[in-house]
Amino acid sequence: MLYMLRAAYLTLHFLVVCFITMLVSVLRPRHLNNTTQCARLMSWALPVLRVRAIRNNDCPIKGQEQAIYVVNHQYTMDVFTCATMLPDHIAILGKSSLRYVPVFGLAFWLAGNIFINRRNKAKAWDTMAEVARIVKRRGCSVYIFPEGTRSRGQGLQPFKSGAFALAIESGLPIVPIVFSSTHKHIDLGRWNTGVVMGEYLEPIPTAGLTEADVKPLAELTHQKMLAALQRLDTTLEQQRAAG
Repeated sequence: MLYMLRAAYLTLHFLVVCFITMLVSVLRPRHLNNTTQCARLMSWALPVLRVRAIRNNDCPIKGQEQAIYVVNHQYTMDVFTCATMLPDHIAILGKSSLRYVPVFGLAFWLAGNIFINRRNKAKAWDTMAEVARIVKRRGCSVYIFPEGTRSRGQGLQPFKSGAFALAIESGLPIVPIVFSSTHKHIDLGRWNTGVVMGEYLEPIPTAGLTEADVKPLAELTHQKMLAALQRLDTTLEQQRAAG
């Protein structure tokens, strides 16, 4: 019963924030902070759900300095948990099919985020080159889920190349953001739902890299994020065991 009530609340909260996002984005179209400020409204659902969000550190990129942020993608809850650590001056890179999601697709686009077509792998580098031009012109950072889909409790999945091609093409550093495993530490059916812990990792420079470095860069980033994920999960397990 509690799970169903919370699921209904999350759906309502999500729709309300999407409508607010559309209104704000119409009043100040393509503003670089539309996404960040409206996403923070999503995170307001966490205290209502009795989810404790722990942020281990501050973003290593300061001011309006640009970067490519890569984040582990787990469940639908990500839209609420990841919002707790969304940097300023950001555009989220989303698959083109999201544009057809009722309400959300329009809000996503109006806020200034970017859709890409991931189906044509032959033109993947050209696609990221075009996104790099947009990013340079707008002066924004980019937020990407490099796994390409939700892991659904299966651990950190292999990374697709897009985020790393974009980072190399744009010459921007990669900043990993890692969140603890929600399937291990959050249960909407419990009164005290659980804890999510997030952490920014140190930037990974891309200056001087070429297309040949995309795969090694993806593998290096995956290794760093996997190690951080395991460390965060262990920390939460130890805290729970200690009471």
